Amino acid sequence: MRVHLESVHRSYRVRRPPETGGRLGRLFRRVSSEVEALKGVDLRVDEGEAVGYIGLNGAGKSTTMKLIAGILTPTTGRVTVDGRDPHADRRRLSARLGYLAAQRASLWWDLPVKDSYELLRRVYDIEPAVFRRRREHLVDRLGIGRYLDTPVRELSLGNRTRAELVGTLLHAPRLLLLDEPTIGLDIFAREAICGVLRDLRQDTAPTVLVASHDLRDVEAICDRIVMIDDGRLVHDGKIDELRALGGGRRTLVIHHAAGHQLPLLPGPAHVEERTGMITTYGFTQGELPGELLAALFADPRVDDVRIEAPSLESLIKGMYLEGA
Repeated sequence: MRVHLESVHRSYRVRRPPETGGRLGRLFRRVSSEVEALKGVDLRVDEGEAVGYIGLNGAGKSTTMKLIAGILTPTTGRVTVDGRDPHADRRRLSARLGYLAAQRASLWWDLPVKDSYELLRRVYDIEPAVFRRRREHLVDRLGIGRYLDTPVRELSLGNRTRAELVGTLLHAPRLLLLDEPTIGLDIFAREAICGVLRDLRQDTAPTVLVASHDLRDVEAICDRIVMIDDGRLVHDGKIDELRALGGGRRTLVIHHAAGHQLPLLPGPAHVEERTGMITTYGFTQGELPGELLAALFADPRVDDVRIEAPSLESLIKGMYLEGA
């Protein structure tokens, strides 16, 4: 499924206590103001693409997701999913849409997990044999078989999120919206979810939009990154292209014995950090001669030598700081 946003603005009216005046007045009076969550967003996601949608809190990620899902409508501009208005055609598009949000439950709170799945089967009119096959596969991959008889409200956050993902995928959606799918989860739950989503991309190639603070999720699932800041898109490109923005910058990390005198590095390299047993140099790729690296590896007082490219997180942080 294809997603297209054209010059989308979305505003909210909010009521807050006044900033001035007496305590009693601030308690009972409210001042109305308008907050613009999206400020002219243009975004196109093609069939089968997996896009990471990143930004700070309040940048507009969840608002965009709700517009695509048809939960909200734009103040101005146009949102289409496969050429249709997702709000006007919400019933028709919902059969092909999967929406998982950290703050939004899709399973019935007081029912056992398996009963929620059965209700979803009926809602989406899934053939019983197809339903059983999909459920068994997803339950096994996400490791929640032991919790099928447990009411959703009794599950831990990690197990509830895994159970919610199974419910989201049961009807094999062609458009998958994931809003902070792994927030607050431990490493095992996060890896299980990312593994299922990677396999899903290879097997059925749905269109995927992932809004996340965790860049590990984006790297594991997506090929393209769209960055939003204060309601405006500030970057759109492939992950490899974003990495290329770091140029040839590299970091040499040396773990060594306390007080050990390291050999001199070439002139362009500079010390970025030095502690008692770790020294970090910044340099440009190709500046370090091979014989120097060989000497470091052969030095008995050097425990470890690593050369690291800039992380995706550091590159994005730098972009935010440059735009600040």
